[in-house]
Amino acid sequence: MVFHSLTFLNFFIIFYVVSFLLNAIARRFQTSSLPFKINKLFLLAASYYFYSFWDARFLSLIVFSTLVDFWAGSRIFKAEDKKNKRFYLAMSLLVNLGVLGFFKYCNFFIESANLVLGDFGLTVAHLNVILPVGISFYTFQSMSYSLDIYFGKLKPVNDPIDFALYVAFFPQLVAGPIVRASHFLPQLLRPTKFSSENFFKGLQIFLYGLFLKVVVADNVAIIIDPIFANPERYDSLAVWIGVVGYSIQIFCDFCGYSEMAIGLALSLGYNLPVNFRTPYLATDLFDFWRRWHISLTSWLRDYLYIPLGGNRRGPKRTAINVFITMFLGGLWHGANWTFVLWGMFHGLGLVINRAMIVLLGERVAPNRALTLCKWAATYLFVCLGWVLFRAQNLDVAGQIYEKLFFQGPYPVNWAVLTLENLFFIPCMLVVHLLLYKTKRDSLFFKQGTFASHFYIALMALAVLVFAPMDHKGFIYFQF
Repeated sequence: MVFHSLTFLNFFIIFYVVSFLLNAIARRFQTSSLPFKINKLFLLAASYYFYSFWDARFLSLIVFSTLVDFWAGSRIFKAEDKKNKRFYLAMSLLVNLGVLGFFKYCNFFIESANLVLGDFGLTVAHLNVILPVGISFYTFQSMSYSLDIYFGKLKPVNDPIDFALYVAFFPQLVAGPIVRASHFLPQLLRPTKFSSENFFKGLQIFLYGLFLKVVVADNVAIIIDPIFANPERYDSLAVWIGVVGYSIQIFCDFCGYSEMAIGLALSLGYNLPVNFRTPYLATDLFDFWRRWHISLTSWLRDYLYIPLGGNRRGPKRTAINVFITMFLGGLWHGANWTFVLWGMFHGLGLVINRAMIVLLGERVAPNRALTLCKWAATYLFVCLGWVLFRAQNLDVAGQIYEKLFFQGPYPVNWAVLTLENLFFIPCMLVVHLLLYKTKRDSLFFKQGTFASHFYIALMALAVLVFAPMDHKGFIYFQF
């Protein structure tokens, strides 16, 4: 069930009406906690139904992960010595990473082993394993609860329903943002606030995300897909347009999902964290990762980079920690060597970036020309990295890099690069500049103003007119 489908629209309308009525009853009888509890149970049931719509068999994985981490969090908090705390934390991590590793990486490791075993005439058969949608997101989210309790940042929640709802909350269940328990669980201690202000602000944010996804990302995909499928059929300029176009597609696709999730949650009275802040305006790689997929970046920083030692053990160890973090961040994205190399590419880039800051940071006075050069270099580096992220395999990535840097007598194929399709590429730049000028993370206007009504009508019209008939699935669903 995707957000840009009639199935979801019907689901959400029914859910919203029932939830609104239950919430009104809960507020009417504030002396009793039963209506409030019923409302949360209904939200949890709706979230489980939303996920099971993909494949009901995998709902058991979410329930299992929820039970394990709820139990582990309680035991970690009650344990009196460090050894026992570590034991229960290890149980939580072992179960979560074990499930994630089996479903996401077993065939990847089998393929990698076969590359070595093939020299000895041996092979290991592939397993018929289906990747559960969203497993990387809810696993990391659930693990962060146990980790926060272990590090003394959080006390365990007493109500298993609250914790289950934290793990399975449907707006962000499948593709994030990855929400911390300290951010979401306190919102479950009070009846949610259904208000016209939250609803219309949430609607505007949702429509903004819908516009990014179906108007921009899906139309740019019409250009991108043929080029990445058969790069040998295109000349160098067309491939460059394809690479730049993919940088636009993946931003609008993933940011679009995040904005829709934030808008849906807000309409229900819940706040989710911002996941993107105009990442393509970054002037170095550290700045880029502070703006791109913020919930994952902060997760890797707090639960991997800092426990490894962060930047507290000298420049060499800092470089190693950065590289390890990005290597594992790349592997998190998918069971493919292209993702591993993409992570290593960014890890190496961050190490070089840090070295340049140390060596040149105080020697070069900032100016507009330098800022522009830093922005261009950062954006170019990110685009070159996206080649690895998007290519089906290393051979295709190699063909694309060859086209980018070694122009040859390649046939020119401009059939897909029509003015109609290219029109959507500048939309990302316009969005970035609007958010930069307004100092906002999303596009919305004050409720009741002419601007808000015009904006809602304009976004709805743009979706109806420009959305292609063949909607693409969200890119991050595969992770």
